Amino acid sequence: MSKLKIIRDPIHKDIKLNEEEISIVDMPEIQRLRNIKQTGLTCLVYPSANHTRFEHSIGTMHVAGEIAKNLENIDKNLTKIVALLHDIGHPPFSHTLEVAGYDHEEFTKEKIKRMNFENYTSKEVLDVYSSKGLEGSLIHGDVDADRMDYLVRDSHHTGVAYGSIDIPRLIRSIVVIEDTNKLGIIEKGRTTVESLLTARYQMYPTVYMHPTSRISETMIKNATIDAIKDDIFKLRDLSLMDDIDLICTLRRSEGSSNEIMRKIDKRDLFKSISVQRYNELSPKERWNLINLSENELGIIENEMSDFFGSRIFLDIPKPPKMAEHRITVIMGDKKQRLDEISPLAESLKDAYKKSWSVMVYSEPETAKKSSEIVKDKNKFLFDFISDEIIDNSILNVLNEQGTVQGVTKLAGLVKKSPNDTEFHSELQKLIFCGLVDKKVEPVRGTYRYDYTAAKLDD
Repeated sequence: MSKLKIIRDPIHKDIKLNEEEISIVDMPEIQRLRNIKQTGLTCLVYPSANHTRFEHSIGTMHVAGEIAKNLENIDKNLTKIVALLHDIGHPPFSHTLEVAGYDHEEFTKEKIKRMNFENYTSKEVLDVYSSKGLEGSLIHGDVDADRMDYLVRDSHHTGVAYGSIDIPRLIRSIVVIEDTNKLGIIEKGRTTVESLLTARYQMYPTVYMHPTSRISETMIKNATIDAIKDDIFKLRDLSLMDDIDLICTLRRSEGSSNEIMRKIDKRDLFKSISVQRYNELSPKERWNLINLSENELGIIENEMSDFFGSRIFLDIPKPPKMAEHRITVIMGDKKQRLDEISPLAESLKDAYKKSWSVMVYSEPETAKKSSEIVKDKNKFLFDFISDEIIDNSILNVLNEQGTVQGVTKLAGLVKKSPNDTEFHSELQKLIFCGLVDKKVEPVRGTYRYDYTAAKLDD
């Protein structure tokens, strides 16, 4: 009889692990996650938010297994293993320190390649991690096990009341769409997915984008960048470090990285001196901001620091992802996208964007006198950012062609593969900024995205 272990979890109650899963949990790659906080420095705002990537990984494994159990032609054991491993490439403090080109997914792949598994090759595990097959879509998909665990877990540990999701009902609602071999939900699960969307939207400004969390995380990010520049450690060392390693290293360091870490230790945090909300920015301004390279960002911060006479940090979050809105809902013999049949889902897409903002931080003493230094705190930022003309191949094609029907055609017109990750990333940024309009058109039981260059005010 195979050995079983039961882990008691505050979210999912009893989680069962088989012998192979136990052996993977005991690997250093997983054990390291015990000391990496799931929500970065959110604990400075919500003191009980000390949960880690370790329990989230186990929870994701459990949810993925429960979904797989209800589906046919899917390798449940392989799905659970990949779910367990999906975060092993994270740096300390999770997404906070994806700096200077650090990509946790690439480091996860590197680690998986070097691992040995009892019943699978590393390639089989890697293929699923890379979102191949149904197994991959359970972990990285429109409604996936990762998201279903972290929303409820983060809500529980922060103490906010926004993460109430009926996970068992949602799991029962997930089905395989036969003609596309992709995941969708039955109509009865629509309200449950809507609750997932609502929870995620409410958690975004309340927890993930809380101003104090953003300030503290921007500080430790800059302390880390300074340490890398000072050759205290290498960028790839972050894939081996945990929160404790990083904090101790920064405390022992000299110069600016030590100074910033000491401020965080004392909760002597920088203050916000400017907030630029989504609706306060033009599409072009949004575009110029989110396309700043880390090098350009550093130059701007240095110029602003010289202007104010003390250290200034500029915080430009990545545009929020909204994959859940496009999940397919099975309604009898019809298939429709969630955002086509759900006014709530459609309105939340817009609300997500409007909750995005750019912030400028300074030391407390500088913040007190900032109004004396600049006349318009909400526009001075653009004194330091060049007003460049947008020269973008996708936008150029749309301006020439008008409406382009389908992403495949658009990709061809800009001489890119429709599977090109950079092409899709660029397109999503254009849509987020309001430079490109996207419309979903039903076509023979499936969907087509039509794209048009947005009409902008002069």
